[in-house]
Amino acid sequence: MKRIGLVLLAALGLFACAPASTKAPPGKDAAAAVVDARPANNPLNNAYFGDLHVHTKVSIDSFLRSNMLTMEDAYRFAQGGEVQVAGGEHVKLDRPLDFVALTDHSESYQTYDLCVEGDGPFSRTPRCQELKKGDISLGVILNSGGENGMRDPKECPGGLDGCREAAKRVWRRVQDLARREYRPGVFTTFVGYEHSATYMGGHMHRNVIFGNEHVPDHAESAMDAVRNTDLWKWLDTACTAPCDVVAIPHNANNSWGMAFALETTAHQPYTTDDWKRRAKYERLTEIFQIKGGSECGVGFGTTDEECGFNATPFRNCTDELKTRCYAEGSFVRNALKTGLKLKETLGFNPLKLGFVASTDTHNSTPGQVKESAYVGSIGLGDGSPKDRLANQLYRNPGGLAGIWAPQNTREALFGAMKRRETFGTSGPRIRVRFFGGWNFDATLASRPDYIARAYKTGVPMGGDLSPRGASAAPAFLVWAAQDPMSVPLRRIQVVKGWIDGGQSKEAIYDVVCSDGLKPDAATHRCPSNGATASLTDCSVTPDKGAAELKTVWRDPDFDARQPAFYYLRVFENPSCRWSTYDSLRLGRPVPPAPAPIQEERAWSSPIWYDPKG
Repeated sequence: MKRIGLVLLAALGLFACAPASTKAPPGKDAAAAVVDARPANNPLNNAYFGDLHVHTKVSIDSFLRSNMLTMEDAYRFAQGGEVQVAGGEHVKLDRPLDFVALTDHSESYQTYDLCVEGDGPFSRTPRCQELKKGDISLGVILNSGGENGMRDPKECPGGLDGCREAAKRVWRRVQDLARREYRPGVFTTFVGYEHSATYMGGHMHRNVIFGNEHVPDHAESAMDAVRNTDLWKWLDTACTAPCDVVAIPHNANNSWGMAFALETTAHQPYTTDDWKRRAKYERLTEIFQIKGGSECGVGFGTTDEECGFNATPFRNCTDELKTRCYAEGSFVRNALKTGLKLKETLGFNPLKLGFVASTDTHNSTPGQVKESAYVGSIGLGDGSPKDRLANQLYRNPGGLAGIWAPQNTREALFGAMKRRETFGTSGPRIRVRFFGGWNFDATLASRPDYIARAYKTGVPMGGDLSPRGASAAPAFLVWAAQDPMSVPLRRIQVVKGWIDGGQSKEAIYDVVCSDGLKPDAATHRCPSNGATASLTDCSVTPDKGAAELKTVWRDPDFDARQPAFYYLRVFENPSCRWSTYDSLRLGRPVPPAPAPIQEERAWSSPIWYDPKG
């Protein structure tokens, strides 16, 4: 493949990661009964799991890695069907997903229509033929968005209007299929796409998810809306009621610090209007996916030892090193701190972000996240254990989005997304609940109606604790339940960030431990429960960990004068990473880094407190 092709693949983030499957770690219980459980409608909300970041062969970077699976195949897979991926493996989810959004790059739509699916004269041009053979010169030219701006009219049949009409044909197909596959109460589809703006090859990407069938007549791409500010302005004019939309940033860790910077990629400060549009549309952010975690980074405003989880080993951004590097704006936790500071100057917090996770699969396989059954995410680029271990070691199978909603419908799920009652996991279907309130007592977690009481007297994740003028600390109801098809839970942490005298600070508290253990009073950490996983066969320690953890925790360091946010981080017992499974399959030594044994996890959306309301 020509060098220009590698440049595009790098810009689209396609140097990925990989599979697994020796002994899969069991849960404490057999879990066959939950394979297709469908909860009844619940006014106190059910947890639904899905994937809001999925690429099919419509995305040219996916097609060029030999992914021939279609949007139809992706929907079938999400609902429990079997597909054969480019590497030859037949794969199937152990449980269907509850919801999905197919988010192919809108920058690819015209190329897909004209070259891949088209049968007109243009599809037989040398450029299209070269594209189909794996030479992506045409893909680069027809996908020349981001910093490069508009399409080249010379490369469009009939000029720019020809390319735009080609893209609209694909967009109509996206809508038609989402409408056809939607089964309210059983399986929810969202109309969506990815807007793939770039900064020096770094990701300023957004997944644009619509709440209903009232959508714009085209999916604005980075070829026309070059920067995120342009996307927000377009949404202001193109998505008016009854249209409703959220734009979800992802891969902040691959943005070279620009995802949550105070300036645009043109190095202009965001205006107040920019911040208002951002607050309106960006209610959520993707905290984890195949290209790693975006929660936090050691040395970038934190010493948190858990920030290295599936992290890509980038260096610090400097004046000399400006790409493939980290800065404070690379991480979600820093964005939350920045939001607290901006509230003091703007009068509102434009970075009040709830959390989701997803895959970013380029295999048309939404929700294919199990470490022991992973077969890659980018077609032939990581389609075998050998390729994954050689080229994609720092990638992972990705995560899932969790949503608390009364029923599995577009209206209910999208409403929860807008109010940020969402959470993300690194793959397992861990359920997480988090409530804050001023009047929660220590017995709340043991009451049979504790969820109803928490909703009545407090706020759920994604909400705001209103100031009440007293100095008593707020209390938080903390709850998590094991994925019955994964390993048990080990502990739950509260992550707190606050502003003290204009300075951002943070603290991490282990608040509930498994196996009857208690957090150390000085370090606020749970002692080890003794659970391990074997590097020889991936078996796990039996009879350790918990199926459920819950408590009421009160902030011991609360200061009513200081704005703050709180969110949960939930940890499983140790289990094998995909790279360990692949190494065992091949009979090779297990790579020492990334950590071959890991603790999968989940993150709740935050709860905010502001003394000024």
